[in-house]
Amino acid sequence: MIDTSVLVAGLITNHEFHAIARPHVAAAARGQVPGIVLAETWAALRRAPWNLDARTVETTLAPWSEEGRIVATPASAYAEVLRTGRSLNLGGNVHDLLIALTCRDHGLPLFTLDRRQSTLATGLAGLDSTLLLPNG
Repeated sequence: MIDTSVLVAGLITNHEFHAIARPHVAAAARGQVPGIVLAETWAALRRAPWNLDARTVETTLAPWSEEGRIVATPASAYAEVLRTGRSLNLGGNVHDLLIALTCRDHGLPLFTLDRRQSTLATGLAGLDSTLLLPNG
């Protein structure tokens, strides 16, 4: 499963990591993506530097517009964040943990371009995660 960093890079043709991310996004277009990743991607595409209009974002994310294509974050993941957030020193990366926990709880691997996400995911028992950046 992909996180926001991979989805954005794979959708934006002039993104520096588009070539790395695109095959993972193509595979995800035939599968599922965590709902939180879709929400974050919507927000990312609407703001700088891309500033896409809402219609374009809607069209871009259309492959995942059916409920069966969206993986829900279980309530237990939110509870775990609340129990461990302080010890993990979570801030804006709280969403990274929720994405990782969603993948783990659904038994799905996580692919990311985000070193911070990778570090957080690597610390979770039972989650297979891969940092796609060159030189890892």
